[in-house]
Amino acid sequence: MTRIVRIMLLLATLACGQAFAQQDLSGPWQGKLAVDAKTTLSVQFTFSKHPDGTYSAVLDSPDNAAIKNVPVNSVSFMAGTLKMTVAALSGSYEGTLKDGKFDGHWTQPGGTLPLLLSAYQKPVLTKAAISTLVGAWNGPIPVPGAKFTFLVRFKVNDKGEVTGTLSVPEQPERGEPPLADISFTDNTLEFQVPAPGGTFKYHGTYANGVITGTWLQAGAPPPGMAIALKRGDVAATVYVLKLSGPAFATVAGKWTGKLTAPQGRAITIVMRFEVNGGGQYVGFIDSPDQGVKGIPIAEASLAAGKLNTKMNAPPAQFEGTVSGKTITGQWMQGPPGQPPMSTPLTLTRE
Repeated sequence: MTRIVRIMLLLATLACGQAFAQQDLSGPWQGKLAVDAKTTLSVQFTFSKHPDGTYSAVLDSPDNAAIKNVPVNSVSFMAGTLKMTVAALSGSYEGTLKDGKFDGHWTQPGGTLPLLLSAYQKPVLTKAAISTLVGAWNGPIPVPGAKFTFLVRFKVNDKGEVTGTLSVPEQPERGEPPLADISFTDNTLEFQVPAPGGTFKYHGTYANGVITGTWLQAGAPPPGMAIALKRGDVAATVYVLKLSGPAFATVAGKWTGKLTAPQGRAITIVMRFEVNGGGQYVGFIDSPDQGVKGIPIAEASLAAGKLNTKMNAPPAQFEGTVSGKTITGQWMQGPPGQPPMSTPLTLTRE
């Protein structure tokens, strides 16, 4: 009888140990707050466990760039109940662990909302989903008066995971940022693109060889930008400038100036004339203040000291007089179908 009791106690001890192991909070836990009937807010708490068994955490929201690495002031996890306070948001959370998830409520001044938190799990795609998805997909970006292409490439890495990149062939200098959290279940495609200004999201539905979806930046109001994707790759667009050697030498390098935008805001404009890897003359426009880099100069001419440049996306033009290290001229740009607005712009060679 004593032996049976010992065995039962041993089994109970093992069971308790397994239950305790399953309650380690370390890592990200995420959920969605139903703000109203049409709006949800994704939230993610990332927990760190300390040697004494206590936890600290930070709060992020992929949907709101303003909620990033917000400190959680207190974390209490006892007997399956999780309690947290976030002073910066005047908020708190309390939930009970059940079936591996915390079922609870987020409370802020003005109301309490249900919030179910689940440990983050990287999406796993089936073989059928991978077969359908892998490859290149492209579609037009609906920008008035300009041509931009939304190009996504999916591939399988050495671990058998699906990875992806996003690019705009008309702006090759912007690179190909990697995709995150790629999922493709029940013909529904979702992925994110983390960026300094906030995470971007794509959500689309696959049917008859086309993915019909929307592109939305974190914090921006829905419905976002409608983008439909079809199979096919698109090569990067290279605009070769038809300048003579002496003409190119006159403008080669980086030129910087300030453009006065509406409401009096000064925007930095950088114009670059370079030689690419193929030995061709190319040019680009950057706007560091707006986080824009690599808008191609589609055309450029230099005659009798007069420089004329044109951009296709967005449609714009600059005309100026070159005098040593200075180009004094006018930047012309405006909405499609309307006369362009002309703004003085002086560029200085760096």
